[in-house]
Amino acid sequence: MTAGKKSPAPPSARFAAWTLETLRGWRFPSFMIFTLSFAQLVLLALLFVPPAETGLGAFAESFKTWCFGYDPATGEVEPGYVIMLLANPFLLDLVILGVWWIPLREVLRERPRALLRSAGAAALVTALFAGALASFAEERPRGPLPFPAEELRIALTPPDFELTDQEGAPVSLHALRGRVVLVTAVYATCGFTCPMIMGQSKRALAELTPEEREEITVVGITLDPAHDTPEVLARMAEGQGVAAPLYRLVTGPPPEVERVLDRFGVERHRNPETGIIDHANLFLLIDRRGRIAYRLSLGDQQERWLATALRLLVREPSPTAEGRALE
Repeated sequence: MTAGKKSPAPPSARFAAWTLETLRGWRFPSFMIFTLSFAQLVLLALLFVPPAETGLGAFAESFKTWCFGYDPATGEVEPGYVIMLLANPFLLDLVILGVWWIPLREVLRERPRALLRSAGAAALVTALFAGALASFAEERPRGPLPFPAEELRIALTPPDFELTDQEGAPVSLHALRGRVVLVTAVYATCGFTCPMIMGQSKRALAELTPEEREEITVVGITLDPAHDTPEVLARMAEGQGVAAPLYRLVTGPPPEVERVLDRFGVERHRNPETGIIDHANLFLLIDRRGRIAYRLSLGDQQERWLATALRLLVREPSPTAEGRALE
């Protein structure tokens, strides 16, 4: 080695020095701020993509359902979810600004055009990410998705109750053991989603054979027990074109009905000014053993799955039949 001549630093040391310099300087924080900002624009764009059966529209609908609380039946999203998802990157931007304020201020004053390189790199990364999402959406299978029976199957114990139907007859889950029970929540003065719930249940049942329908009971628990007497529910049943014994619209003392709704996990909120009850659009399917097997909602895909799930549960043996087979 020649005296006085320094040997070059090893690659690992040079990489460590470059990384440290990048983290200390303006490049890393500016790249992150631009990337987070562009990502927010992508999320906002997904909010306005119309739903579709396939492609980007189908992906956007699924994304909005899981991340923004999107309801396919109403086309509305949960504002709290949107604010939370969009506010997190903004808050992270503020943290980055606070930590790297000095180098960012210096580059902004002395050579602001240098920030264009960070913006370009961030735009490229965001475009690649958006392209990957679009590619994933295009690769989704075309046509209706098959019902994932095993993946969605649960086994929860429902609350028992004894309420009164539109004909004044008592209704309890204990008495319905051995049948397939479809539980939902509606109320008589509901003018929008409740008719949709009833309509979807009727269309799903229409897909079944008369023999299969004989094994099913639909229990519609009122969301407004103080108003919905058996007589009121009888008029509702007539207006919806349903009748016992297939459809049992039930009510009871308000504290008991509220307890049952809470135990079933039916979220609801009454607007004090209008009296309208905002509520979850749920279908809870109870199998012959008396366990909640599936939780479904409104929508075209959910409607197809509802009919399939009912058919699968009807075909399962009842506990009494199994007991006789073992004897």
